[in-house]
Amino acid sequence: MTKAVTAYGLKRRLGQILRALDENERFVILRRNRPVGILLSIEEYVKEHPSEYADVQDFIDTLLEESDPEFQRSLKREAQEVRRGHYLSHTRLKLALANQRFR
Repeated sequence: MTKAVTAYGLKRRLGQILRALDENERFVILRRNRPVGILLSIEEYVKEHPSEYADVQDFIDTLLEESDPEFQRSLKREAQEVRRGHYLSHTRLKLALANQRFR
C-alpha cells in the first residue's frame, strides 16, 4: 500500500516509516503538496529491477561499492587515464589477455 508523507512528517516519524518499509509499504514524499520522491524497501526495488540485480545482496554490495570513497577515487583516476589516451581497445585487451593465458 502506498502512503503519502510530507518531508516534515518523514523527518518526525522516520523510525515508524522504516518499520513500515520492512512490511513492504511504500511512501510518496511530498514537498509543498507536490510529490518529490518515493520511498520503498530494498526488496521491492530489487523486484522491480530484475535485470540489474540478481538478488538483494547483490544490490547491497553495489551500493556499498559505489559509496566507497576509494572506489570513487579510482574511477576518477581511470577517467583521467582514458582522457590522456592511456587505455586498450577491446581488441587489444583480448589479445593481451590471450597472450597471458598462453605464457
